[in-house]
Amino acid sequence: MKSAALVLLLTPFAAFVAASAARAQAVTTDVITITATKRPERITDVPAAITAIGANEIRDRGASDLRDLQYSVPGLNIQEQAPGANRIQLRGVNAGAGSGLPIVGTYVDEVGITIDQQQRDGPFPLVDLARIEVLRGPQGTLYGEGSLAGTIRYITRNPSLTRTDGFIEANAYRQGEGGTGYRVNGAVGVPLMTDKVGLRVAGGYDKTAGWIDYPQINASDVNSSKRWFIRPKLFAQVTDKLTVSLMLQRYVYEGDSDNLSSAADPMVRQRNERFPGSDKSDLANAVVQYDFGPVTLTSSTGYQKRDLLFNASLAGFRVVFDTAFKQWSQEVRIASNGDGPLRYSAGIWMRDFKSEIDRTAFRGGAVTTALRRVGDDPVDSTSSAVFGDATWKLNDRIEISGGGRWFNDERSTGSTVPAVATTSAKFDAFSPRLSGRYEWNRNASTYATVAKGFRSGGFNGSRTTFGPETLWNYELGHKASLLGGNVFFDGAVYYADYKDRQAQSAAEVSPGVFAAETRNVGKASGPGVEAGLSARLGAGLELSGTVGWSDIKSKVSNTEVLKGEAFDFVSKVTSSLSLSQRLPVFAGLTGMWRVDYQHADPYTQRVRQQLPTGAVSTLQDFRSQNQDYFNVRAGVEAKGWSLMLDVKNLFDKRPLLFPVAPISASGEGGHAAPRTIGLTLRSTFGGT
Repeated sequence: MKSAALVLLLTPFAAFVAASAARAQAVTTDVITITATKRPERITDVPAAITAIGANEIRDRGASDLRDLQYSVPGLNIQEQAPGANRIQLRGVNAGAGSGLPIVGTYVDEVGITIDQQQRDGPFPLVDLARIEVLRGPQGTLYGEGSLAGTIRYITRNPSLTRTDGFIEANAYRQGEGGTGYRVNGAVGVPLMTDKVGLRVAGGYDKTAGWIDYPQINASDVNSSKRWFIRPKLFAQVTDKLTVSLMLQRYVYEGDSDNLSSAADPMVRQRNERFPGSDKSDLANAVVQYDFGPVTLTSSTGYQKRDLLFNASLAGFRVVFDTAFKQWSQEVRIASNGDGPLRYSAGIWMRDFKSEIDRTAFRGGAVTTALRRVGDDPVDSTSSAVFGDATWKLNDRIEISGGGRWFNDERSTGSTVPAVATTSAKFDAFSPRLSGRYEWNRNASTYATVAKGFRSGGFNGSRTTFGPETLWNYELGHKASLLGGNVFFDGAVYYADYKDRQAQSAAEVSPGVFAAETRNVGKASGPGVEAGLSARLGAGLELSGTVGWSDIKSKVSNTEVLKGEAFDFVSKVTSSLSLSQRLPVFAGLTGMWRVDYQHADPYTQRVRQQLPTGAVSTLQDFRSQNQDYFNVRAGVEAKGWSLMLDVKNLFDKRPLLFPVAPISASGEGGHAAPRTIGLTLRSTFGGT
């Protein structure tokens, strides 16, 4: 079956590769340089599926959060389960319910910000970034066990060492049938010592409009929220060979704990009290680089403290979750310089992660001992790794590369209330990667990659331990810059082979009484296709589009998924299409318009229960609607300023996306946000 699927996928793909290679121009064109391989390389030279989104594209789309860009990255899907509680998916792989770790690693510059709780992939403000890099597929060799399905990297801007520059941007909008929202953000960079030291400070404040009402307490727009951040970054060119940077960020979010409303009416929810929440984090990353000539030595020290507070209604109780996460990490690596036949990087990495929860339950305003917990949430972890990656250019057209990562992880969990002794376990893995690349010419290449991803095991509330899971990925891709750089194509076909998958199951805690827990349930596998195309059409017109198709299915049956089914919340097809144009209006003034379309196929969300007989009953079999959103942007630009009209969700589509299970009893869920109309004014200075 695996061979047949690959043959079906590769036949049309091979024909396209040959045709595009023949059309590629044999001239060097400007191509984005990325650092996803821990060394600067052109994106066309990297044998991996990578989407790079630059600062101009982020600004042109009016994106403030990665969810605004999700379908513009093939295979990316982000589920907002609650404000500040995203679950990021790539290539049809879903972390599933339960207590496992995230499957997509998230980095800011050189520091990982992923915490060891899969329900809490935090948002990151898209302000003053150089670019976003999304690495699709397992990245176990360079990024470790948190990157089973891929890695997302936010690259912040360095300050200029020669000039003062910056911008300020203000946006105000009206939420359909809801409130008014606004945001103000900006950045300023100043050379403190010309050619030596620079400081850049970015920051912003958002007041997000709400649209859900609670008639029972006469409250309107209760899902409005506030968030602000400040991010200073210091960069020093100490000598010609030595550079030092220090990035700090303080981020604060405050709002209601969810965006849930009636399944029948997305604007109303029957609730007699509010459930406030907050997400506060402090982030630091110190990077020191020294150029020894043949190699560059890099040291990255990272620290993150994240405090999460949210309220929930569980079994008639009001439960307050007050959780704190702390982690520090250290990586030291070397990377080769130049374009010699051998390019490589190698290093060591260490991380210490601590989690603490103080969970309190109330009924009728009085504290109850039910659901009380003080302890780890979910685990503490001490981990380390040694990694290496090298590329050897055999001749002008062929190069091979490979690498590996040895990873060790010691995890523990326990609590003081109730008094539960600490349970610990050790997990280790070797994650290899092997690639080959054929360069048709400087602007077109085809690659093949085999790579392995890894996710550590963990613990259930019953103190049972579940083991690690692995994902092997077999991939063939092609990248081509065509027609003198006016067209760029990036495509890949892949086959994912999941083993020992972690999924939610059920354990009999007493005769006829079952409790949910995470277990290793077996295999899942399937093929996928991804493609992205961007083109300059002339007369200022630009076209871009993406498509991702995934058909990963379970090979076994359990209480989360049956044999032959795709994972919950996974759309088989996601796609996007954008058309934009800039054209002169009159002297010094340029008109700009763009239309963005994003689509996701329906997905399922099932809730099942294992019966004492061993049979499995289905309590809920939810299927979402298509997601089809149009965003429109139009306005004028001049030197130093721009004014744009923004319309998001033009046709006001509000599909139910996240049902509260079982929805037959709750009658509630999360919907897409209604249409918004707003204005954005931006002013720049100093050439930003």
